[in-house]
Amino acid sequence: MITTHQTGAALNVLLAARAINPLSRLFQRELAALLDRLEQRRTPLGAIIISFDAEASVNHHEREHLMALTPAQAGDCMQMLGTYNALLRRLETLDVAVVAVLSGDISGHTFAFALACHHRIALRQTRFSQPQAGQGLTPVAGGIARTVRLAGLQAALPLLLEGATLSADQAQRAGLLHAVADSQTQLATLAINVQHSIRTVQPWDAKQATLPSGVLDSAPLRPLLQTTPAMLRERAGGPSPAAEAALCAMVEGLLVDFENALLIESRYFCQTAITSPLRKSGFSL
Repeated sequence: MITTHQTGAALNVLLAARAINPLSRLFQRELAALLDRLEQRRTPLGAIIISFDAEASVNHHEREHLMALTPAQAGDCMQMLGTYNALLRRLETLDVAVVAVLSGDISGHTFAFALACHHRIALRQTRFSQPQAGQGLTPVAGGIARTVRLAGLQAALPLLLEGATLSADQAQRAGLLHAVADSQTQLATLAINVQHSIRTVQPWDAKQATLPSGVLDSAPLRPLLQTTPAMLRERAGGPSPAAEAALCAMVEGLLVDFENALLIESRYFCQTAITSPLRKSGFSL
């Protein structure tokens, strides 16, 4: 699930993309154990290089992360998401550069995990998506809060509400990637060369954090926020609960600090998971 090996001053971490699940106690334990080792190291690291063993069947991968919740399990859902969010916060507040090296199809929870890394580089053929709204759920584990704070509200709308797939070039233009490579060799070289120049403070943790698309009451965003709910319903031919919940989480999350934005998106995720038409039977927290 999580394997590591050291190359010089860098620690290379490989994660199985299929295993990345905010509601998996097993994955949480493995991630916590890795973070414990990193925080207790006496020998300083130059960087942590994280790559993902992504598989081709993105939709199948995401469907395995859907859950069947009852209202009585909502508290358990929130507790587990809170624990997972805390683990990702430990990762992005490590006093060492964390670099995500990306290739293949980076989707859903894998994409959200990569956004918690300080620096993201990808092969040009890489594709990025957060398709949860089409599955009756909202993105979670920072999938909303980090995307909006990196790309801005307007650029994040197609990705989070429509499940749009972005090329590596599009993701870079949106502010979700730092660099794009044309080959595995160039990708490896970029990972090595950026280690000593990466800022280890995330934009949302900076003292003077700013939003790429400006504040919510700015002139460009006001008409967008007024028309988007109607657009969602027109496109869906009626109510679109997951997309509407994701929009609420996007907007409400920008009205509060980052920690509370994570809490808001967790609440919307649990709400949509309980009511999703794609729920499976037999899931247990």
